[in-house]
Amino acid sequence: MTVWEITNKWMNDVAWVGPPPWTEFDVDQTAAVWKPFEPDVEGQSLHWTTRPKLVVLPEEGRKKRKPRADISPFTAPGPGLIINQKARDTFGDFLAQFGQLLEVDVDGEIEYYYNATNVIDCLDHEHSEVSAGYVDVPVFHGNRVPFEPTIFIEPTVTSRIFVNDAAKAILEERIAASKLVGMSFKAWRSSGADKVV
Repeated sequence: MTVWEITNKWMNDVAWVGPPPWTEFDVDQTAAVWKPFEPDVEGQSLHWTTRPKLVVLPEEGRKKRKPRADISPFTAPGPGLIINQKARDTFGDFLAQFGQLLEVDVDGEIEYYYNATNVIDCLDHEHSEVSAGYVDVPVFHGNRVPFEPTIFIEPTVTSRIFVNDAAKAILEERIAASKLVGMSFKAWRSSGADKVV
């Protein structure tokens, strides 16, 4: 079985979402912005009473902003996605089986943060490539990943969301039907499987 990481092949072509740029100069402000997105434990549900405020990040040296994607590039302390209403309507019901869709404010518009909460401990530590505590090339125990459609996070491989073959097929079908931009998939090897193509 192939394990697929949710990626965004348009990262260099679309605008990123994140905290207001001025927060990077203030450690306390930066911590306050990221706090709502930080689970105490991998896979933990998040709860907030007010929508976290994010912005479409400007790009240095560009006057015109890059276009937005339906699933925006977003770097947070935990694994998550920022999706717009169109993406939520397209596959929000499926995502919600394996996590939470929480409202966020992006430049005054309501969008959604997807917090994946389904944890599967399936990393093959012996065959994965690790440097300085970071898993560069994960290899998975394929027999630990269910055959039914599954979206999950792996506790050792932080800040990444994975799907199995069945979930990838569902997502790709819905993405194609709605012509969404911003979600692609990268294949990783499972123990005993052939090399990634």
